[in-house]
Amino acid sequence: MSEKATLSILSVESVTPSSPAAADSAVVCVVRCIEGTAQLGMELHRLAPWKGTASPLTLVAIEWYGRQADQLDTMHSAKVTLIGAGADSLAVWGVLDSAPDASESP
Repeated sequence: MSEKATLSILSVESVTPSSPAAADSAVVCVVRCIEGTAQLGMELHRLAPWKGTASPLTLVAIEWYGRQADQLDTMHSAKVTLIGAGADSLAVWGVLDSAPDASESP
């Protein structure tokens, strides 16, 4: 997936913490895409105000104006569902960014 995206978290709607049998948590939050195009299946990494290392979160659902969508374009807001270890630690005004392509590394 070559597309990049940066999302700003506007609110956290609900959190489903991981169970002992599953390592991943799920979180539903409202985000604004501030750069690029977010797509289903995209892996996102916490930028701010997160401290420390965390595994990526996977974007599994986008709800835009009550409809399911495959992507979210720059400057649009939507309700999204993210899953991954530590998803339950996301907070308002946090920033999520897609991983850069390996081909673009120095």
